[in-house]
Amino acid sequence: MPNKMLLNLFVQLVCVVALIRAAYIPDSDRNTQTVQNELSVDPDGSYRYAYETSNGITGEQSGLGGIAVQGGSSYTSPEGTPISIKYVADEKGYYPLGDHIPKVPDYILRSLAYIRTHPYQIRDYYTGQLKTVAHDAEAFKVYERNIQDPTTPRTRPSTTPKVVHLTHAPPTQR
Repeated sequence: MPNKMLLNLFVQLVCVVALIRAAYIPDSDRNTQTVQNELSVDPDGSYRYAYETSNGITGEQSGLGGIAVQGGSSYTSPEGTPISIKYVADEKGYYPLGDHIPKVPDYILRSLAYIRTHPYQIRDYYTGQLKTVAHDAEAFKVYERNIQDPTTPRTRPSTTPKVVHLTHAPPTQR
């Protein structure tokens, strides 16, 4: 029985320490205030926002909602390392760029180049002829994308039907 009581007391102590640690807010974040906060939204769905806080966190994003966006953010990690990320998200996918993000290994890039230059061939069942299967060229560009090239979002297609509201009755002809 005494071992069970000690174990119970230990579990309670661990829970109390975990609660105290979870409630702790560093002094640098306790009095943080927003230094800059900008937002602009256009009727066509394009927008831009930017913010900055007093503890050094910044962020920005612009684009056409649901079509293509680009932006970035930066902050300082608890270890004191500056973290900065830039990204583009469009019809080709989400592409983040930052020094803290692991890079695609060289052997993966080499294998993709090999696959691109050595297309897959299949033998036609009926004729016995070898046929080359075309690769999706856009799929290989994911790892070679230059994030510095700005995205040019196409305009959003209008799904709203055009409605005309009349302020007076139309003239009738007899």
